[in-house]
Formats: sequence, C-alpha cells, structure tokens
Amino acid sequence: MPYLIKGVNDWQAAFEKAGFKNAIMAKMAPTKQEDSTWSLDDARNSAIVYKPSDIANASGPSISDPRSGEIMESHINWYHNIMELLRDWYFVQCSPNDPAARKMVFDDELMGELIRFVSSHEVGHTLGLRHNFGSSSTVPVENLRNKAWVEANGHTPSIMDYARFNYVAQPEDNIGRKGLFPRIGDYDNWAIEWGYRRFMEHGSPDAEKSHLNTWIIDKLKNRRLWWGDGEMNGDDSRNQTEDLGEDAMKASMYGIKNLQRIVPNLVQWTKEDNKDYAGLQQLYEQVSGQFQRYSAHVARNVGGIMLTPKMVEEAGPVYEIVPKAKQKEAVDFLNKNVFATPTWLINNDIFSKTGIVGTQSIGNIQSSALNRLMNIRTFDKLVDAESNLGNSAYSIMELLADLKKGIWSELATAKVSDVYRRNLQKAYVSTMSNMLNQQSSIAVVPGFTITVSGLSDRTDARSIIRAHIAGLRTELAGAGTRATDPISKFHFQDLADRLAKALDPNK
Repeated sequence: MPYLIKGVNDWQAAFEKAGFKNAIMAKMAPTKQEDSTWSLDDARNSAIVYKPSDIANASGPSISDPRSGEIMESHINWYHNIMELLRDWYFVQCSPNDPAARKMVFDDELMGELIRFVSSHEVGHTLGLRHNFGSSSTVPVENLRNKAWVEANGHTPSIMDYARFNYVAQPEDNIGRKGLFPRIGDYDNWAIEWGYRRFMEHGSPDAEKSHLNTWIIDKLKNRRLWWGDGEMNGDDSRNQTEDLGEDAMKASMYGIKNLQRIVPNLVQWTKEDNKDYAGLQQLYEQVSGQFQRYSAHVARNVGGIMLTPKMVEEAGPVYEIVPKAKQKEAVDFLNKNVFATPTWLINNDIFSKTGIVGTQSIGNIQSSALNRLMNIRTFDKLVDAESNLGNSAYSIMELLADLKKGIWSELATAKVSDVYRRNLQKAYVSTMSNMLNQQSSIAVVPGFTITVSGLSDRTDARSIIRAHIAGLRTELAGAGTRATDPISKFHFQDLADRLAKALDPNK
C-alpha cells in the first residue's frame, strides 16, 4: 500500500511546475467509523481498487465531460497478479545488473518499487495522458550505458512510454536501480504543465489555443519533450512498445547480450525448495519472448514510415521513409542474430527439465520475424516508397536478395547445417507461397476503392514474388541434385516441389 501511495504522490512535483501545490495526493480510504458517508460509488472519490484476480495487469480509466473534456472521475484497477508480470519483466531485463532479481520471489523493497512505477503510470492515464511510445526513441543508446547520465535523467523521458526497464545497461556499467527503473520524466512534467496550467491573461479559447501552439513549437526544440503515437500509427519504428533508444539494432544487440548471460544461470536462479520446474519453464519462455521483441523492434524499420505530427506553422516533413541504409542494416541484423540459428537459446539441461522443444521455441521466433518482413503491408509500403524515391528507396527485390543471402546460404554447398535451418527455410517457402496465392478482395465505397486482403494485381509485388519463387525453385532443384547427404537432398527436393505447386496450384 505505501508504494501505491508513493506512485500517486510522485506527480506532485509536476503539478507544482504547473502552478498547483498539493494538487494530487493519495490517502487510505476512511473506514465506516471514520466517515460513514464515503463511498466508492461517489463520483467525487477517485480510488485505486484492488482486484483479487489472477489477471496480470492494471488500468487507469477515467470519465470525462463530453462538453468540455474535463475529467470528472477516475479510478485505477489494480489486479493482484500484476506482481508476477513485474517479476517477469524485471528478471529478463535487469537480472544481469541487479542480483536481487535473480530469484523467483523478490523482496518487499524491490517489488514495492516496481509497484510504485506502475502506480505512477496508471495515475498518468487518470490525469488524461496517453501512452507516449515514441519517448524512448529520443535517447541515444550509448547514454543508457552511461551511469552518471542515465541515473540523472532516466532511460526514457516519459513514464507513459512502455519502456519498462533499462535492458541496454551491461553489468560492467555498474548502473544502479535509479538508472534501470522508469520514472516521471521531462515529457510528463511538460504534458501536465501544458494541460493544467492556467493562462488568465488570454481572453478567449482561440487566443489561448494560439499561445499553446506557439509554446509547443518552441518546446519541441527539446527532443525529450516529443510525443510519438504508437497506437494509431503502427508503421513508425520510433513508436514501439517495450523498446529503448534511437537505434533498435544497437539496443537489441545489448539486450541479447544480457539474455545470453541469463540462460546459463536459469536453472539456478529459478530454483525454489520443494517446487517443480514450472518457474524455470516460465522464465525461459520469458527470455524467448524478450528475444522475439528485440527482433520485432528491428523488423519494424523495414518499410518504416516515420510520422511527425506538425501544425502549418512548423517546418519540415510530416511523413518520412526510414532511410535505405537503415533498412538494410535491420535485415542484416536479423540475418546474423535471428535467422542464423541462435544457439545460445539451445540448452538441453533446461529442455530436459521442462519439456520445452527447442525447434518449436526458436522456430516461433524466426517465423515471427519472417512474417513481420514478408507480408502484404510491408511489401505495399516498399512499392510505395520506390514510387516516391526511386533508387533511393529500399525495394522488394533488395529485401528478398538480402534475405536470400542469410536464409539460403546453404544452396551453394547443397548441405543444410541443422534442423533449425531446415525448419526456417520451410517457413520461408510457406510464407512466400501463401503471399503469392492469397487472393485480394476489393471493397468499393463511393469515392474509394480499398484492397481488403491479398496482394493487389495492380502493383509490382506479385510479379517480383513470382519471379523470386521461380528462381529459388530452380536453385533448390539444383541443390537437391548435388546434395550428397540424404536429409539435405530430401529437404531441397521437397521445397522445390512446394514452390512448383505455388507457381501452378493446379499441378
């Protein structure tokens, strides 16, 4: 309870900057003996409501006056099992840096501080703040390893980001919890000031609106005050959940290094007397899930469209395409760290104690990354970018050529190294075949023609995919002829047949 209260009261400093002292504070609800009139159903009482539930979450809804937008009442739903979620997050992101996280049950102080940050986040929602998924992208990755800087400024400027914890920090950086935990930051203080400060000198809403717009333009010269919408715009690589820093490739590489430190210690760190290996299984799956998030952060750069909302008084573009060099860097990262078998995740001691199947776990991660790269939405964006930028754009043909270098390197030797690679190549063939033969459906609305699903017949994407599949089929057939070991021969021949079927489904 004291940590929930601290999470509320942490907003007092932001309101003081907006001109209000003691504007927000948390208190224990009175007992019937202390106040018989107090009721949770009274709209004047905003409360944190404990839910004895196994739901691992918390939420901060509010009710606003539709005429003015004024928040009339708010409450926070606090589900008991959020503690398990917090344990999992902190374990996989910070246990290499914080020895107190190397166990299944955290001490009260650590769990209390974790609860405090979630309390502050949910209070932000009740105050009217939306998620700011772009906030963390304003921070240089190397600053997250700078002990003095990150402990002074925090790893993201907004607690309304889904930045969780500083997974970039390495053990040799000696960064304490002050540099690992989220906190109310520069953006949050500015957002409260913008939303709540009173400007009595302006005589009309229009006059105040003009002042606020000018104020925003000036304030946004400080990138730490930027707001990025990751909920309405899913194409912007800067506005992602669970990510850190301005460079997904560099941040993810540091994150992977920490995961590689965790896996060899998982059996020991999850050990509990008189318990089975359920905790080991859960935390291994959390490590795998975290690795999958890192690959997703990187993949978002391919076909990425950066949206920077601006008023007409502001200079510069609103829509920009992620530079070609950065998109190629993202694919190269995935080739080297995801599509090349991540052997550090293969731990037979863990598998023998939990029943986890390595091919399934790693296969899911690789298939997820493939699907993020090779889907109709991504290909459509690449075609659109090429139509706008010409040779300066990263094209579908370049994407497929780059992926081929990483995923199909065994074609030259006619021998596949392991079952993980064979499964990955099968997933690639399935993905490409499905894209080629998925029929598009058209919805016609007066004034609009909308492609609902499938590749449009009006773009180059289908032609490029068909040509790529035809060329790959020929190479696979050749590799199948040259292969000397049986499993490689069967594998290549099978995939060549599958692609032939994709090119002509009537065969």
